[in-house]
Amino acid sequence: YSKKEMNEKTIHGYKLASKGKRLIASITEGIIFGIIILGIYLIMGKSISEFWADLDSDFELLDIVYSLVTGIIIGAIFYPIFTGNLGHKIFNIKVISEETGEDYKKPEKGAIREALKHVLGYLIIPTIWILWDKKNQNLYDKITKTLVVEKNTNE
Repeated sequence: YSKKEMNEKTIHGYKLASKGKRLIASITEGIIFGIIILGIYLIMGKSISEFWADLDSDFELLDIVYSLVTGIIIGAIFYPIFTGNLGHKIFNIKVISEETGEDYKKPEKGAIREALKHVLGYLIIPTIWILWDKKNQNLYDKITKTLVVEKNTNE
């Protein structure tokens, strides 16, 4: 990438999504999915206190498996539709290939990216990597060679 591109934080004709926008999109998505999971608990006849108790329970290896499966499902469903996850859609950002600039729309690629995001999140460092990265990438973006960018106005 040229110095001009990096100074303007644009790559492949797109402006990189800011760290703040990515954070807000992630939090928003988490809240939406939390509400959905709470709804499922209530439908199953469980109480809100049981929901909070399960959230507060000790970490188990099975939690990583649940995160992996959840990431695969979310990625496989949302990437072909939104070129990213639900938070990306809401905040008008998308995922592209760092190498080609093409939309990251294939279900299997979305599944891998979201699975890595969900599982690596347990290690903290991959999640906060974005704080010092010039291209606003998390470690899972580096692994999958993706960038999160602002959608152009004609999209």
